Amino acid sequence: MKRSAVLVTILGLLGSFCAHALTSTNVLPEGINSPSFRFGMIDGIDQKYTENGTLMNLGDYKSVIFDASHLAKFNQDAKKLIEALNRFGSHSLGDNFNLGVLRVETMPKVKYFAPVFARGVTAKWTLGVGLPIVSYENKISLSQQFSNIEYYRAQFSGLSPELDEALNTNLGQATNQTLQQKGYKALTNRSESFLGDVQVASVYKFYEDKSQAIIYQAQLSIPTGPQYDPDDLAALNIFGRTNVNNTIAYSKQLTSRISVVPYLSYILNIPDQITARVPTNEDDTLPDANSKEGVKRQLGNTATLGGNLFYELNDSWTFGGGYEYATKDEDHFSGSKNSRYDLLALNTDMKAQRVKAEVSYSSVKSYFKKTALIPMIVSIEVSDVIAGMNVERQLVQELNLMMFF
Repeated sequence: MKRSAVLVTILGLLGSFCAHALTSTNVLPEGINSPSFRFGMIDGIDQKYTENGTLMNLGDYKSVIFDASHLAKFNQDAKKLIEALNRFGSHSLGDNFNLGVLRVETMPKVKYFAPVFARGVTAKWTLGVGLPIVSYENKISLSQQFSNIEYYRAQFSGLSPELDEALNTNLGQATNQTLQQKGYKALTNRSESFLGDVQVASVYKFYEDKSQAIIYQAQLSIPTGPQYDPDDLAALNIFGRTNVNNTIAYSKQLTSRISVVPYLSYILNIPDQITARVPTNEDDTLPDANSKEGVKRQLGNTATLGGNLFYELNDSWTFGGGYEYATKDEDHFSGSKNSRYDLLALNTDMKAQRVKAEVSYSSVKSYFKKTALIPMIVSIEVSDVIAGMNVERQLVQELNLMMFF
């Protein structure tokens, strides 16, 4: 193979959330160690491809319209207010009452730093481990828009203290009060850092000749990250999982400078137990604290088909691009009670199309020619989800520094 034999890409060593490295079929030579450091940032997760494939801002996707029918479901006092307003005249004043739209604005940002260590156990087998340290920030605000409450205040203010209190409702404040009553954490700004799920990877090259190679990689995700939190609506809730990512990649040297690497991967999730709030029906969007129970969770498995193209400009510079299509099965939940576990699995199936681009600088060949002090590789990669269903956009930018000794 033309690409340096000491270059190793431990595919997705930080898991599907924190790494989207271009796949290669290279392994470390026997006895060679490779510490590396990954620095990344994930933007775009305030946008989501919905169940029909439309890309929406989460502020729009999660907004709630508080018209009369929704208010009646949300609050018994509001239901009484609507009935009382309907008794004034013959214009259905209660049915037309609208507190407007509660818009939930979020600005989530995720940064990560991951020290990774890999070693060539044999000439064909490389082992590696990664420790992702994740920083999560989110600016959250609640705003009330498009309300006709000013008309009602002008018409009915002063008739009764109870009516005045209802007409002075602040949706943002009322929402956080309702969340507190139900045992949820308040929707406030977040800034926190934590260890994500540790990744252990094994890469074995079981075929190679002058122009092609095939590798198999098994990657184990260990649930060392934060566990699922049923009381935090702003939590990431994507850590604390056990799975095995199986990947087969094939590389073919098309010319002296160009190679192509198609690959196929399958993430097998191991069933686990979590505490979840189980809705009582389809309209129960904020289940009460007494709905919490231990449930068995089987996350849907994910299959990915992709391909990468590499161009070696010279001994030092390599450019790469890639595309992949991923599909995830629906999650399944079960428990010991006669609860609506099926509602926990709504819109948990997923489809995603991702594009990637990478540029890397290597001093490895220069080192062997005694024109560089140390063998190292520095790469910058950008990837983006360009289409999908039930998936966040995820614009990932990553800097990777890899050394060898």
